[in-house]
Amino acid sequence: MITKLFDFSNEEEKLISKVYDKLFEMYDISVIDIENSPYNQFKSEQDDLSPLFTPKICYFITDKNKTYSFYLFIVNKGGTTFRGARADNKLDILQIWGLKMLEDDFGFISVNKKSLADKVAGIFSNFNINFKENRDFKDFYVLGSDPYKTMSFLDNRRKGLIKSFPDEDFKLRVKNNIISFGLPKELTVENAEIVSKFLKEI
Repeated sequence: MITKLFDFSNEEEKLISKVYDKLFEMYDISVIDIENSPYNQFKSEQDDLSPLFTPKICYFITDKNKTYSFYLFIVNKGGTTFRGARADNKLDILQIWGLKMLEDDFGFISVNKKSLADKVAGIFSNFNINFKENRDFKDFYVLGSDPYKTMSFLDNRRKGLIKSFPDEDFKLRVKNNIISFGLPKELTVENAEIVSKFLKEI
């Protein structure tokens, strides 16, 4: 692994090395500058103002035949209160997030899994993408800036991939021709593996 690990504890360095080794088994992988990734294209001004979500390492991932590519980020997530403010009594954690360039412009899309409380409260009835004719996707709520582009993005193949993802806490967003996907929970080798497989297939 040709990179210097700044600002990480010994335990974090060991974990990052294990993640790298696992990804290296599966893909061609190189460490690149974050400026050479789509990160700056994707992030919003609001993201830029928040120091609580900081990408530390960027991996450029391809297969042996160069038929697909995507980016994975080791991110430092600051501890927060329930209101989203910095909490000095909560430890920072590392997370895994990814970006992938898409062939088409789909506008803005957000997809999340509904929790049991969400279903009971029925709070998603006002969301602007209606899946009444897609009962197989009723467990997810969808926001989209353009209903036709959103439905085009969520074809049967992509809906199947989203439904089969093994962790319901994922966060998926699309901004024009870039998809962001990650798990807002502590980094593990398993999390890195399942996020990378999703980005490969999506």
